[in-house]
Amino acid sequence: MSTPIKRHIVALGGGGFHNGEDAPALNNYILGLSRRPNPRIGVIPTASGDYEVFLERFDQTFAQYECRPFHVCFFKEPQPDWRAHLADADILYVTGGNTRAMLAVWREWGLHEIIRDLYHQGTVLAGGSAGAICWFQQGHTDSNGLPLKPLDCLGWLQGSCSPHYNGEPARRPSYLQFVGGGTMIPGYAVEDGVGLHFVNEQFDRAVTWRENKRAYHVTREGNAAIETPIEPVRLG
Repeated sequence: MSTPIKRHIVALGGGGFHNGEDAPALNNYILGLSRRPNPRIGVIPTASGDYEVFLERFDQTFAQYECRPFHVCFFKEPQPDWRAHLADADILYVTGGNTRAMLAVWREWGLHEIIRDLYHQGTVLAGGSAGAICWFQQGHTDSNGLPLKPLDCLGWLQGSCSPHYNGEPARRPSYLQFVGGGTMIPGYAVEDGVGLHFVNEQFDRAVTWRENKRAYHVTREGNAAIETPIEPVRLG
């Protein structure tokens, strides 16, 4: 009998290689989820317009590990067949940037459908900021400029998500106001340095590679948003 495929999504509030952070515990955690030797890991920097610095940081970071890095770049490295280019991807890592613009490009090219198919075949999905909120029903974003606003996303994970919860002063009050007022559905708030790990679309655990960081499950009671802390597992 074949082993059932486990589907993994790791949604990071912020941090990691594309922020210039050396985070070997995080990198090893994500690479280990593929459960394959020498996994093929692709970076998708669409949200940043294929920002060259993100690509350089990705290459420099994952050159240190037993893996096969590659790029998924619509602007700098277009491909004649995107499905073939991603066919044997073990891990896909989505960087931060403008979530709304990213989703528009993905939908224009059908990349979201390719990623969805790969995900259901066992490809691990990970990402920070835009690369975290895109998987949820709603994201809390500055894609339209400030102030922060809700954005309808892919909906593969239930609920909403607000990244950078401790890193930007406007994040917490804005998200609590939206959830409390019913503009956003309940969900998760994630500090920089914390990742939410979902297995088969169900929340499994929070993880961190930094000191004194956490995430929150944010629900609504009446007209108020309620934060329930989620203590993360320390990696490394």
